Amino acid sequence: MERYTLKKPITHDGETITEIDFDLDSLSALDLERAERDARKLLAKKETMNVPETNKKYQACVAAKASGHTVGFIRSLGGKDYTQVCLLVMNFLLDGDSEDEEEESESEAKPKKSNGETPTSMTKTCNKPLT
Repeated sequence: MERYTLKKPITHDGETITEIDFDLDSLSALDLERAERDARKLLAKKETMNVPETNKKYQACVAAKASGHTVGFIRSLGGKDYTQVCLLVMNFLLDGDSEDEEEESESEAKPKKSNGETPTSMTKTCNKPLT
């Protein structure tokens, strides 16, 4: 669960919102597919979405699902907050690691053993002519 503190708090349903919690790790494949479908509905007629993970409308839809808010709520954030929320989602989607997983993988990282091949020797092996 990630908590984002708004730079510019907003009022929603009579309540001042200063933070939003995002549970990105709990999203399912179905959630992401629905977010993509919802984002495509937001596109203008001639607008395309070739890589959804880099599209702010898709990111807003994912943020909405991960936070339990509506897409309209996410899109009502101030520009800086909206951009930061979209970046948070994009980093999750493209990297796939949560903060907890990153800490674990860094602490468990072990140096890899070399097989004695250098990039140059591997290139020479790969560049042999086909017979």
